[in-house]
Amino acid sequence: MTLWEIKNKQSASIDSLDPNLMPAVFERLNEMGFSSGQAVQCLRRSPLKGPVVLQVGDCVYSLEQSIASSINISLN
Repeated sequence: MTLWEIKNKQSASIDSLDPNLMPAVFERLNEMGFSSGQAVQCLRRSPLKGPVVLQVGDCVYSLEQSIASSINISLN
């Protein structure tokens, strides 16, 4: 399952990032805390395939579909 498929108010753990991501994007996601084992919660799903708003630790991020679809998760 990917982060793009997470439902509103649902929690999950990050399994892995797609190794085919551009190196700069892969590095930036790691810097933001999107690393293996990290807990993540969906705060809001935007309508019409808009970005998904997520909480990772104490930070809140908004990710578009192309990025969120590259992050593999396991539901808690």
